[in-house]
Amino acid sequence: MTAPAPIRTPARWLPLEDHPAALSPLDVGIVRVGLEGRVRALLHALHLPDTDSLSTRLLTQQGGRLAVHAAHLDTLTAALSAEQILAVHVALGIAADAGPPAVPSARPRPEFIQQAAPGTRSVAQPGVSRPADSPATVLARAIVAHADDLGVLTAYNAALVTEALRGVTWHWLEQRSALHLELLCGLDTVGGAGAELASAAMHQVQSTLSGGRRSAARGLIDAARTQHAALAAHHAAQRQTRRAVIRASVQVASVLSRAGWLNRPADARWLTPTELRDALDGTLDPATLRGLTQLRRFQHAPPPPTPTWTLVDRQYSVVPLSPGVRDGELHVWIPGQPVPGGSIVLCEEARPWHRAQLAEAAAVILDRAGPLSSAALHERGAGRPAVSLRGRRPEWLQPGAYVRVNAHQGTVTLLRRADDALAGASTPAESPVAGGHGPATAHPADEVVLAGPPAAVPARAVPSELTAISLDFDPV
Repeated sequence: MTAPAPIRTPARWLPLEDHPAALSPLDVGIVRVGLEGRVRALLHALHLPDTDSLSTRLLTQQGGRLAVHAAHLDTLTAALSAEQILAVHVALGIAADAGPPAVPSARPRPEFIQQAAPGTRSVAQPGVSRPADSPATVLARAIVAHADDLGVLTAYNAALVTEALRGVTWHWLEQRSALHLELLCGLDTVGGAGAELASAAMHQVQSTLSGGRRSAARGLIDAARTQHAALAAHHAAQRQTRRAVIRASVQVASVLSRAGWLNRPADARWLTPTELRDALDGTLDPATLRGLTQLRRFQHAPPPPTPTWTLVDRQYSVVPLSPGVRDGELHVWIPGQPVPGGSIVLCEEARPWHRAQLAEAAAVILDRAGPLSSAALHERGAGRPAVSLRGRRPEWLQPGAYVRVNAHQGTVTLLRRADDALAGASTPAESPVAGGHGPATAHPADEVVLAGPPAAVPARAVPSELTAISLDFDPV
């Protein structure tokens, strides 16, 4: 008798935040190199072993989204406490489970941030390559600079101190909202709404607490603001290193296209940085390189549409990124389009080069973003409410709907549907009746008036490849 096949438990994947749905293989390769570097830096700082090289087998794509292997990550972080495991997840950009946040420890210990990696290392700035360096050497140096992500320790310490600050506001002040986010507002501004929010929250802390608790809370707030300021600098340096990898990859692709190995330099988006480096070093032959580009060009497909849910109470739980409450008309924003003043902007992502275009928005709703992401830090500095849907967009979030964003309680409420607003704006023309005074141009309901022959709908050619993948060369 043959033995029955072993029952294998399906792998569990943890989605990554702050990454758009349509990623080219070049972008996926850059994220993979950066993730492996962050994991290695954390394991080294926390004195954790990686005997099976699990750090190189963490990342994959699931349904067009990047995700991390949960079992491998649990094995690497098994020796850590619950607070440290949560901080590792946040530092790696892993999305937490949706729903109400977990209750912090009943005895918030501000001193447990000492368990973090010793000190905050300075982020290494990408060096300028010498003119004599070959394109392969420039690309190799850029990959190493991106993988040696020393600033990830800043994200880890910022996550630890943020959780401690949330525990203090929860248990010492009985504030189960976003008071800890208010204390972190206005970091990069001298005045404005963000500084006012932070000042009012600090006054509440000082007037409520007394004695040793007041001094402990003030010390913890200062430490948290210092770590978040360092985290903002780390995000800026991380984007510079990513731009250096992209520039070096395009330079290598140009060399390979002149040699006849690639059809054009734009084919770099179908290859990872390590594959481009190996091709220039001679490890990959031309036939394999061209086969990879052709295969990925035809296999690359847009991700499935975001699933939607219909909620009876028309209120949806979200993740607060920046505190505040705003009512306004919803505007689904596409990069490059103007934003109506005072509207609630719904967008998939908000990159640093989008900030000037979103300046007139009253609040921002992001499809995917974490509380320590670059977008969240910027919105808190500006004092503008912002929330994250974590990839679940309700069906009633349509352009023209009137919604309320409550970033204190973490909810988005529908106040008026989009179709109701359209029905009130457009009123059908009154049909003429006997003795009435209808408009002279009105026609009976069953009569169709054509001003001319119907215009022919132009046939739209189906593109054979992706033509709109941004490689992040926009100025900051």
